[in-house]
Amino acid sequence: MAKKADEITRALKLKAAPRPNALTFRQGVKKYVLPFEVRALNSDGYLFVHIPPAANILKITDNGLVVVSDDAEAAAAQQSFRTTRKRTGRRTSSKVEMAPELQEALRKIPSGYKLSYTATGEPRLVKTRTRKK
Repeated sequence: MAKKADEITRALKLKAAPRPNALTFRQGVKKYVLPFEVRALNSDGYLFVHIPPAANILKITDNGLVVVSDDAEAAAAQQSFRTTRKRTGRRTSSKVEMAPELQEALRKIPSGYKLSYTATGEPRLVKTRTRKK
């Protein structure tokens, strides 16, 4: 069953992030900040604004903003406000090919030691730390 425009508007109130002191009023050269917490969402063709106690979905047109009252258009606006989450898949680690000479050299490192480099770049053996609980 399709949602009504009022239900969609109520649902968008919870989704929109609050922006304190977002409303301004200009009189002459003086600009006043109105102490309202505004919740807003915007997309390419629509704008949702919630200023307590009123909330509306507005369509952006060439002539300005028009209030959306049609249920189908409100559903389209709700769809346009959705943001997709980027999902990162697990990276499959490819097996690293190691030269046999390097493999043999690493096997010769005694247990309890690790390979390190000095400031000049020369390799040396360093005793590994044993951490106590």
